[in-house]
Order: sequence, then C-alpha cells, then structure tokens
Amino acid sequence: MRLQGIGEAIKNIDKQEHDLLLKVADGLYWSKIIKTREILTHHYIDIDAQIIYEICNDKLDELEEKIQSLQNILE
Repeated sequence: MRLQGIGEAIKNIDKQEHDLLLKVADGLYWSKIIKTREILTHHYIDIDAQIIYEICNDKLDELEEKIQSLQNILE
C-alpha cells in the first residue's frame, strides 16, 4: 500500500511540476515508479511478490535520496 501511495504522489507531482522531477532524475526513472503504481492498483492479480520484495529491498534507498533532493530544491 505504501508503494501505491508513493507512486500516486509522484504521479501527482509529475502532472503539476514535471520539470521539478527532471531536476533529480530522468523521465524514465519516474515513469517506472508511476507504472509500478498502476500495476499495484489496477493489475494486482498479476503482481509477482518477488519483484515487490526486490523493489523494497533494493530500490527504496535510492528513491529516498531522490525525494530528499526534491525537498532540498523546494526549500
């Protein structure tokens, strides 16, 4: 559920401030997060638990750094 929330927040930022996201990472990076949210929300039957585990285990630290960078830009 938290991954869905993160994806939804990124999706909303992308709609309102697309250029802000591009200051921190390329569009492909953010697109993958938004697409993951779409899968979690609308295609949950097809979710591979191993992939979700790997995202949580391997990718969240990088995402946290990028979100911190976004916050620093806004301050």
